[in-house]
Amino acid sequence: MGLEYALMAHVLAEKYCGAEPRPMGPRFLGYIEKQGCDSGTEIYTDVEAGIAKMEGGGLKLLAQGGNPKLTMSNEQVQEWASTAAKELGGCDALKKAHDAELGQ
Repeated sequence: MGLEYALMAHVLAEKYCGAEPRPMGPRFLGYIEKQGCDSGTEIYTDVEAGIAKMEGGGLKLLAQGGNPKLTMSNEQVQEWASTAAKELGGCDALKKAHDAELGQ
């Protein structure tokens, strides 16, 4: 699974499916570092920024693709989250991936 999808799955697991919150930085940035990309690399910086945005925003911001200028109702956000969770295997799969160690 690409990092973008892994980040989204992590956030959906917590904010939609009820998984216990875990910090994203150590998990995802640690994985990137293990691949040889330290804090000076573009991918590290991009993922770090993505994590900050996702951790700081709610489900609505994720549903809006990170664009705070879009306006979605709470019903639309829940519908998006439901569809996204189903496309990623459902809440049980999201929670299992959330709780698993990255890269195994």
